[in-house]
Amino acid sequence: MVIRNLIIDKTRIPLLNRMLDVTALRHRAITNNIANVNTLNYRRKEVDFEGYLRPFVVKDAVAGTRTDARHIPIGEADPSQVPRIYEPKRGPNTSGQNDVDIDQEMAHLAENHLLYNASVKLIAGSFSSLRKSIVGTPG
Repeated sequence: MVIRNLIIDKTRIPLLNRMLDVTALRHRAITNNIANVNTLNYRRKEVDFEGYLRPFVVKDAVAGTRTDARHIPIGEADPSQVPRIYEPKRGPNTSGQNDVDIDQEMAHLAENHLLYNASVKLIAGSFSSLRKSIVGTPG
């Protein structure tokens, strides 16, 4: 726990870990949409990717200090927040068809795949840098 608090939490690893979580969830939602492309009355699902990660990247102008775990966090991201799959608000579906566009879903899947792979490479690089700083490099 001490290593996590003193070293890992001060790097970009926690953000990248959250990015891996949200891209995995987004992948599940997209593949579910693709699997139901021919299902009548199916409503496509989405993950609020940017909305979930924004508090962890953009810091508020006001910062507060928590002296008790029960206090409301001010100016910091809520660590208990989890990404979720939701159904976007659309008008009533009176046609009986679904609202999944296979081409759009495949494009979202490719974009999500690239984001996931980039996150994996960045987190691997972060751990490599940590390892080098702990072990040292011969020189």
